Amino acid sequence: MADACLREFVRMLRARRSSPGGLAGVDASMAGLRLEPSSLKPYLHFLPGRYTRNLVHRDEGLEIIVNCWSPGVSSPIHDHDGQECWFSIQRGQFLLENYPLLAGGTGPGMARLGAPERVGPVGAGHVDFRDTGAPIHRVCSTSAPGVTLHVYAGPVASCLVFDPRRSRCAAHSLRYHSIFGRPVRPDEGRTSQPVYV
Repeated sequence: MADACLREFVRMLRARRSSPGGLAGVDASMAGLRLEPSSLKPYLHFLPGRYTRNLVHRDEGLEIIVNCWSPGVSSPIHDHDGQECWFSIQRGQFLLENYPLLAGGTGPGMARLGAPERVGPVGAGHVDFRDTGAPIHRVCSTSAPGVTLHVYAGPVASCLVFDPRRSRCAAHSLRYHSIFGRPVRPDEGRTSQPVYV
């Protein structure tokens, strides 16, 4: 599915979710996906030294987000609150680090991670899939500006963020930088420790 409009892609995912098998096979339809730049434009909000989460679509069984990355920015090491997650690189180069969970880490508290498996750097068209069996990863932008498209099998309002040095993890509420293209005020929906995952 090359050179697709974002609106068409959302429509296709909503139809697939309602069909038998649900979102199975999403990674195949995202492989090589290049969204038309004009269809991404309302969701492209960059901030120096960080990345932003920009909501495209959300309902009870599907969440679609565009992340915009500054150079050298990394996500925290995190999970996806039990949801399957697919993401497609639209622009830029990224290093992916996938972490095995050795002990704990199913709720806040003790969590011991193994050494990460590193993938990349990878660029436009690459698709990554996180399922409940291997949910923990970190995404690192190695060039800018980076743009990634994320599809979740259900809304993700919070996640666990891992600190391997302390063998701990903590729950963090997530927030958006923009909703349907409209930037969110800095104090709107802010948690005490805002995390963009």
